[in-house]
Amino acid sequence: MCSKMATNTASRVSDGLNDTFVKEVIQEGSGLHKPNEGATCKVLITPSSPLPDAEGIIGYPINTECEICLGTGTGSLSSAFDSCIESMRLGEQCRLIFDAKIITSPDGTEWVCIVYLIGFSRSKEVWEMTSEEKLIRVSMLKDLGTKCFKEGRIEQAEVFYLRGLKYAITIGEQKDNRQKLLLSLNIAACQLKQKHYDGVIIHCTKALNIDSNSTKALFRRGQAFVELQDYELAQSDFDKCLQLEPNNKAVQNQVILLSAKRRKLDAHYAHTMSKMFGKSTTE
Repeated sequence: MCSKMATNTASRVSDGLNDTFVKEVIQEGSGLHKPNEGATCKVLITPSSPLPDAEGIIGYPINTECEICLGTGTGSLSSAFDSCIESMRLGEQCRLIFDAKIITSPDGTEWVCIVYLIGFSRSKEVWEMTSEEKLIRVSMLKDLGTKCFKEGRIEQAEVFYLRGLKYAITIGEQKDNRQKLLLSLNIAACQLKQKHYDGVIIHCTKALNIDSNSTKALFRRGQAFVELQDYELAQSDFDKCLQLEPNNKAVQNQVILLSAKRRKLDAHYAHTMSKMFGKSTTE
């Protein structure tokens, strides 16, 4: 069978994290199906120019034919390669071209990788999985998220946690509440690191709907309320934390900081009111 050669058509590939990337087809693939999340894929990824720790950045082996589980790469650009491969057909070759604002070759030009999809076996879709299979997927994604979090790659960690939660909420069984709780807490921790305080409140509240005595959820939500200057709600969460864990030093410290912030805010309001009052009496 002769191969189908493409006419160098280009499209943009979104990785859901950093932006979009240009995918330029070199050789068209065949068939109707494409890999999906969790698919076992045989690929060859070849960077056009060497980069220090290129394999770590990509999150998958380079310069050799290998089997990967799609969606498990923990590199900073893994999500781009996942999105690219999910858009490919069997036997397709393409160039994945990165904007110089994201990553550059040693000579300062845009970085290019050749991606060749040699073969793949699709994973079950979420609605085809048993509860046990979903729990295995949830545990794997949570572990990958924790690995990224510990390495300081917070955005990538959050993506793994969110994907894990997507599977967990489809199980709908009481025994999976612990996984939903842990994932919601982990997502909140990621969003707290990124100063996305509204998101922290949303996910901590979801966690508290599962376990109303979760001190981690109360503590993180309280921290978010402090940053949003909603001091009464923050105090309420910290007070309940201390009812549950009276000797929790982290909460005690936050209460001290909160009291200082409230005094400062009260002093500001008092100063503002005194200026307004003083002005009104002289007019």
